[in-house]
Amino acid sequence: MSELMTEIKKRDVLRMSNEASNKLTKECLQMALIYLLNEKPIEKITITELVKRSGVSRTAFYRNYSSKEDIIIEMEEQICQAISKSLSSPDYQDNLRQWFLDCFQAVKDNASLFHLFLQTNIAQETLKGLNSILESFHHPQTIKEHYQILAIEGAFSSILTDWFINGMKEEVSFMADICESLIHGKTLQNLTEP
Repeated sequence: MSELMTEIKKRDVLRMSNEASNKLTKECLQMALIYLLNEKPIEKITITELVKRSGVSRTAFYRNYSSKEDIIIEMEEQICQAISKSLSSPDYQDNLRQWFLDCFQAVKDNASLFHLFLQTNIAQETLKGLNSILESFHHPQTIKEHYQILAIEGAFSSILTDWFINGMKEEVSFMADICESLIHGKTLQNLTEP
């Protein structure tokens, strides 16, 4: 019986080290791709230069990804999951404005990465395939609520992207106020008032 337990522990240690190794490999490939994207478009980056820059083997690359684009997609999905998870944080439950503040600040703090996502044009396709981020926070009760949430998300995405592309000149707090007003319908009210 103790031999069996020892064997199980060995497998667990090996599995954990494989998971840690794969995580490190992915992080190295992600960082290498980010650096290379600062030098040239994704179409001109070869797998050979990517693995060389990352310090991992070609085999390790193909064990984790099937293409360069998969790396970008995974990074974007990780960001979307983090955003979705953050919405359920007790810190934001009664303070959606703070969530908007933190989102705009995160984009500002990570401008080079956000620029790369926009540059690759993969972001649009990836985001289309993801579930609604706000719906993970607020579950719609009707189809009307579902579409209202999608409209808010679309507006937020457009506002954030436009703010970024135009140089992030407005203060983060100003942008958070605009987005919070969308949630409360203040902007639409103001547009329809005579």
